[in-house]
Amino acid sequence: MRILITAGGTTEKIDPVRKITNMATGRLGSRIAEEFVHQAGDRVETIYYVGEEGTAVPNLECLKRIRTEGVESVRRALTEILTAHRIDAVAHSMAVSDYAVGSLTTVTDLAGSLADALIAAGREALSDRGRLAARMAGWIRQNGRQIDRGAKVSSGYPDLLLAMRQTPKLIGIIKSLQPSAVLVGFKLLNGVTRRELLDAGYGVLRQNACDLVLANDLEGIGAGRHQGLLIRPDRSYQTFGTKEEIAQGIVRQVLGILDGRA
Repeated sequence: MRILITAGGTTEKIDPVRKITNMATGRLGSRIAEEFVHQAGDRVETIYYVGEEGTAVPNLECLKRIRTEGVESVRRALTEILTAHRIDAVAHSMAVSDYAVGSLTTVTDLAGSLADALIAAGREALSDRGRLAARMAGWIRQNGRQIDRGAKVSSGYPDLLLAMRQTPKLIGIIKSLQPSAVLVGFKLLNGVTRRELLDAGYGVLRQNACDLVLANDLEGIGAGRHQGLLIRPDRSYQTFGTKEEIAQGIVRQVLGILDGRA
């Protein structure tokens, strides 16, 4: 049995010494890896464990760690693993950044670019807000001054503006490369009702052909507790209150699916 687990968060570089990241630790992914060995024993041949430096990593002989940095690095790692090996199950617990750094500028430079774009748009565009906004955005993308992020950005700027771009949803490539793998997705929200959490988790399941999705609310995560709903394709779900319970429940369900196919 070969298992693929992604864990922890991702970081995106602003410049060579500054990064944007999130608060994911990888502790849940680590627990899931340990639980696979606990429940399946010698049936587990390899656990491919994808995560960044600083992610919690279990001490398991069958573990093969793949270090990544940034969303693009994770995408390459997933593609390589899923292309080169038959994978029985994937637990995609990594908190992948929704945005990466696109460009860096200053308030003064942006204001200048807006002024230039407004002049270039001409008087006839002023009455159409949507058209004007589109033309100005295009102008700024083509002509706006951007700060070089290849070297450390100077601390002398009084104000900086960071433009972010959307990153691809990596969970979408998993079933496309390994349709038979049992896929566990994860969805994190903050301050929602159980119905909203269930709807969001089920949406992830349907959109990405997941076999299971663990939906959790940030307000339910704290010292010694981690509340979550483990959602199945028929929209039924189990509730858990700790990381240990979640890991046990996920592995139990995954092994049940795999055993049912045997």
